[in-house]
Amino acid sequence: MKKFIVLLTISLGFVACNNKELQLENAQNLYQQGLSNSDAATTKVALNQLLLLDSTNTVYQDSLSRIYMSSGNFEAGIKYAEKVYNSGKSDIKLKENMAVAYQQLGETEKAEKFIKNLLAETNDYKYLYQQLVIQYEVGNQVMFDSLAKNILERVENDSLVARTVVPMPGPVTGLKQMVPMKAATYFLIGNNALEKRQDINTAISYLQESIKEYNEFEMSRYVLMEIEKMMMSQRQ
Repeated sequence: MKKFIVLLTISLGFVACNNKELQLENAQNLYQQGLSNSDAATTKVALNQLLLLDSTNTVYQDSLSRIYMSSGNFEAGIKYAEKVYNSGKSDIKLKENMAVAYQQLGETEKAEKFIKNLLAETNDYKYLYQQLVIQYEVGNQVMFDSLAKNILERVENDSLVARTVVPMPGPVTGLKQMVPMKAATYFLIGNNALEKRQDINTAISYLQESIKEYNEFEMSRYVLMEIEKMMMSQRQ
């Protein structure tokens, strides 16, 4: 009887092992299917299954964090991103995502720390602009004005900064635009004047300057159009 119990235990363990391997294989196949079809929902389901079977796999954690963040679920995204980061296996893109997530979650100090470290690590001045965006969003006017002035001075004196482009949404085409740093900074100064200070004249002036720097600047043209609509409405 004792020998039978031992054999049964071994047999059950073997079955469980095979079953887990089969589940892992099925989840991996589903994951690849989701990727090949650009199906974020299927990919997310597969990744959750994979992490249930292999909870320490940083590749799966990284992928799942990016999917959650791209859908706006920053709390879930940062949970998995932190695991990858703490393991020492995070790349530049993951750190960028973490900065954005902390920013969206209102954890400004953590966002600023990541952006500062990314700037030091890569020497890519797009992160300098991201620092300006953070100060705009938190409403720190003193820091915003100081940083905006610093960026514009650097643009004039450093060709590398002048050549830097930053991503901006295109409200008309729906496509992302890569906008020169100077134009993007002028835009943000103008938008800050409009939204934070209700200073329409200053807003219009800087928005127009941003278009002079980059004629195809959709966002600046869009905001100017909205200002014109608002002013016409007030006159009626």
